[in-house]
Amino acid sequence: MKKRRKVLSVMLCAAMVASLAACGSKDDSKKSEDKDGKIKLTFSTSVYVEEPHQKAIDALLEAYSKKEPNVDIEILGAGYDGYWDNITTEILSNNESDMIQVYPENISTYNAIREGGTFMDLSEYMSDDLKKKLVGQEMCDVDGQTLAISSYAWGTTGIFYRKSMLKEAGVNPDDIKTQEDFREACKKFTSKDKYAMGVVSGTHAFTVSEWNRLIARPVSNGLYFPNGESEPYTADNVNINAPENVWAAQWWQDFILKDKAAKLVTDKKDSREMFWNGDVPFNMDGPWFVGMCKERDESMMDDIGIIPQFDVVYNGKAYKPNPTNYPLVTMISKNCKHPKEAYAFLEWMTTDEAQKIIADCGMIPSNTDYSTSDEYIKNHELEHKIVEFMQNNYTDLVADPNISQLGEISQIMLDAAQKMFSEQAADVQTEMDSAQKQVEDVMSRDAE
Repeated sequence: MKKRRKVLSVMLCAAMVASLAACGSKDDSKKSEDKDGKIKLTFSTSVYVEEPHQKAIDALLEAYSKKEPNVDIEILGAGYDGYWDNITTEILSNNESDMIQVYPENISTYNAIREGGTFMDLSEYMSDDLKKKLVGQEMCDVDGQTLAISSYAWGTTGIFYRKSMLKEAGVNPDDIKTQEDFREACKKFTSKDKYAMGVVSGTHAFTVSEWNRLIARPVSNGLYFPNGESEPYTADNVNINAPENVWAAQWWQDFILKDKAAKLVTDKKDSREMFWNGDVPFNMDGPWFVGMCKERDESMMDDIGIIPQFDVVYNGKAYKPNPTNYPLVTMISKNCKHPKEAYAFLEWMTTDEAQKIIADCGMIPSNTDYSTSDEYIKNHELEHKIVEFMQNNYTDLVADPNISQLGEISQIMLDAAQKMFSEQAADVQTEMDSAQKQVEDVMSRDAE
């Protein structure tokens, strides 16, 4: 499961807009009616290339076609890496899909491409009661408009562990309450060429996000901007080298390089392989990891448990985890010829009938009525632990800032993290100060 997403910094010149807009209207594959008179809708998503999502989405379409035989929905979208560029190109040429699935922090970027906004305000369609039930729905409001519906699924992270390894080492997972408890538990597994977990260090966004989710954001409540990555998004409000973030970066560097608790790997799949092979006892992941484990070797499932992310104690105060929420949300284009029918499909996805199907995608269904039901808990006991974590252990989950500059400032932070969290062991204060200045320059430039 792709847990992070590339957010493009869309800088569009008028000439480019004019030339692409001149390409014409929707192509034949996106006509609003089939030859047999059925209403045709198109749905773009980045996750259809992944087998669990493909299976779930195909089952959704099959079920909906029986309910609404006069509506034909076609799935579009490139693989993950090409998906985001394609959306930009299609919006510029007025050729985007009727429904486009993204993550909440992507909404503003793509809505701003077209003057006056690319997507419909769904406020007139959605009831307040439905909004309250959908995880991540509050993240879909931009400038007073509801531009997306969280009708598919979501995920956040916990810490998976191998029961047998912890038992042998005399570690009780229920005793891991803080980052220092976790560090002490990890030390029981560290020796020559032995580690407690894998940590990504390289060009992948996990180099920032794992440290950010576990240690930094809980104490600073914002790696880029304070107060939950909220406005104002200005140069004088950049938060990178705040004392809390610097302390968190030093703790993570020490955990990796001094404690030698984590093995540096270049890709998350390596961390997972180490966990599956019994080389390490811990792996931080989301609910999708349950399905991955079953697919890898169902016999190991009895040996796998999960605990919430721990509290982080800083200067004598305990801070609850606020890991990122990962809901997939869907927008409806203003160019959609059948918006009522498009919304009807997206709202149907929130029903128990559809949410039961969605549960097989590996993420957690978005409607809390279903994800807390006896049926879901019975069939998805381990995944439901993460629902419990969000309700009982985590404070408000924090996402990256929903701004067009996110791609650029994320790269700056990634460059700094590569230097800090590698054998290079660059000075933490120096790198955080440098990243602070670079991000300030980006925000100042864009304010001019």
